[in-house]
Amino acid sequence: MLRTRLLTVLPTLALTAGLPLLCGCGGGTDLPTASSYHRSTSSGSEGTGTPPASGSSSGNGDNGSSSGGSSSGGSSTGSSSGGAASSGGTTSSSSGASSSGSEPPPATPLGLTLDQMTVSVQLLATTTVQVSIAPNGYSGTVALAAGTLPSGVTAAFDKPTLTLDGETTATATLTVTTATSAPPGTVPLAVNATAGGMTQSTAVSVTVESTITLHIPSGVNNDGATVSNPNTTAYGPYPITIVAPAGISASNPVTVYFQNDDSVSHEIHADDQAQGFGHDPGSFGAGKMDPYVRKVNAAGTYDFYLHDQGSPITPGRVFIQASQ
Repeated sequence: MLRTRLLTVLPTLALTAGLPLLCGCGGGTDLPTASSYHRSTSSGSEGTGTPPASGSSSGNGDNGSSSGGSSSGGSSTGSSSGGAASSGGTTSSSSGASSSGSEPPPATPLGLTLDQMTVSVQLLATTTVQVSIAPNGYSGTVALAAGTLPSGVTAAFDKPTLTLDGETTATATLTVTTATSAPPGTVPLAVNATAGGMTQSTAVSVTVESTITLHIPSGVNNDGATVSNPNTTAYGPYPITIVAPAGISASNPVTVYFQNDDSVSHEIHADDQAQGFGHDPGSFGAGKMDPYVRKVNAAGTYDFYLHDQGSPITPGRVFIQASQ
């Protein structure tokens, strides 16, 4: 009787005291095993196992699965520390590539040289400068350009673009041209070479002389006109307008030459001996330069024609404008 009561009371006491029952466990298959307990790796898990590789979370553990569970393409919508985002999804890099599509600049400066650093040019004339570009290992195109010049003076390249092969020096010719109205004096002219967005420059000193050579054209006797109706193309523009040097004088004149391009001799008639624009002492031969050089010492208008012509005559006019 006593034994029966003890068997009835002992389970009740054990449950009240929180003691484990020694009976009915049967190997513990109702408790989580070690492998299933450490399955979850989120911060909300009670487990202490090793987390999975970065970029994924298991999300299917029995204890504390992450609400941000899995990462997709490198971005995670959850806040789980175990679901690290993959870094391969949206990263961009600007190193090593150019989006502009232009050629890269030279690694070393190009060898930009001129065959002469100073040039002088008469009025109504041209002069040339040869420009050389040594590539110094650069392969690609080079754009050539000339700087600004005073009114009446222009500069242009025969080849505004050169293509370099990395080894061979390339050349272009720069031609400087003056009008009759170009102001006398010396100015620097920039020569620019641009490659890969980078520009190198050097300069040539250009002197415009107060000098002009007028040409008697071939067949001039067939181009007759009158003073009131002159031939405007025989010797160039009519009038031939020249800007005088500052302080024009006998020691600082405008010099005028005549070149006979005709097949017969000619003699220049002019009436301003005191101002330095006088009459020829005689004729000069075909293809020859007039030995009489006119050095005009004052601003003004100077008319001339060929003294050996009868009627009609072919006149010309030089207008020397005082400098401003």
